[in-house]
Amino acid sequence: MRQRAHAALIVLTLLAASAAPPATAAGPPTRKPLNTAQRNELLALLKAVDLAQETDVLSEGSFPWENHTLKSANDASYVPFILDLNALPEGFRSATMYVRAVSRHDGLRSAEEHSAMRQRLLHGDPPPPRTETVWVSSGEMPVGGPGASSGRQSTQAVTGTSTMLALQQREFDKQKAAGEEARKKAESKRPDPLLFPFEEYYFFDVKPVRTGDPRSIERALALPAGEYDVYVGLLDHARAKTSSPVVIKRTVTVPDFWNDRLAVSSLVLVSGVQVLKTPLKSDEQEAHPYTLGLTEVTPRLSRSFAPDDPLSVVFQICNYGAPDSDLVVEYNFYRTVRGERTLFNRTDPQRYGDTDLPPAGGWESQTFAMQSVSLQTFPPGPYELEVTVKDRLTRGVATSTTTFTVARAR
Repeated sequence: MRQRAHAALIVLTLLAASAAPPATAAGPPTRKPLNTAQRNELLALLKAVDLAQETDVLSEGSFPWENHTLKSANDASYVPFILDLNALPEGFRSATMYVRAVSRHDGLRSAEEHSAMRQRLLHGDPPPPRTETVWVSSGEMPVGGPGASSGRQSTQAVTGTSTMLALQQREFDKQKAAGEEARKKAESKRPDPLLFPFEEYYFFDVKPVRTGDPRSIERALALPAGEYDVYVGLLDHARAKTSSPVVIKRTVTVPDFWNDRLAVSSLVLVSGVQVLKTPLKSDEQEAHPYTLGLTEVTPRLSRSFAPDDPLSVVFQICNYGAPDSDLVVEYNFYRTVRGERTLFNRTDPQRYGDTDLPPAGGWESQTFAMQSVSLQTFPPGPYELEVTVKDRLTRGVATSTTTFTVARAR
């Protein structure tokens, strides 16, 4: 049985560079000085995370988390995440948050890495500079937007391909100079191997990111390939002296995208994709890490779908051969039947060539793709989606998987 699907290739040129926001932005905003209360809150969070790191004792409660890894233009991945905060008390309205990534080697967490932030806080120094997150700048959205028709069979790509490529080429040229300059800066800053590879703090109101959604927070990490324990510490700003910090931990694996092997990023289950009229400002971008250039992706925290919900997935294809590109993308759905992983359904393969893809950079090629599938023929139960990309030019094959559940109809 073949599932009819609505597919769209979101042709977004990834011109990201470490330590550089999109060329349309003026750079990270200047940080406001910390007052005494804020410094004390952050020191309390550092102490709580230190204790959790030493003892592996974490806060009680369920804090669902989803993170995804995307390739940028240098050797640090862009890792946006969304954290469900519904387990916090109802009165928890304003939060101080501290995030720390600790390296893992051979399955063991590093005990040698330490904080670069602590001494600044203890001595009342100016706030540490904002961690230079790897912004993923995607250039212009294709003319016609996602879901417009294409001349290629089984693919709904963009209309006006030649116009789209011209627009993207202009955007590529405009951002190339900024990207090269940022890359040189990043290469000149050798990271200290004894410092935590990522450490940052935030102040925010605990409320739904979007109206009608559960309470959650979205932010992003910048991490090179490897395995990490990521700690998130939260403190109720209004009750900082009388409440205890909440500390959670997740282990995150960042694949190595920086080679000549075909690769597929994390599969991002989304509830919507829309095109913005103007890029976000730097301070807005920090709070909306799933907005890539002019494309706003709304990630799903829940992997449970109603039968009437479409399953939409966004992902990145990296390191494919170009020019004369020839990619085939397959979507296979699996169930576990009597203890065995069994193919349940698949869509018709998608095929992409040079006219469907953004211009490749020097030694780099990456693009985003999107697929939406109706779940009305899926019986209730758990499933696994496997996306396989085959590259005729390099003869490479890459896969990525994600799980989801179809709930019973009400």
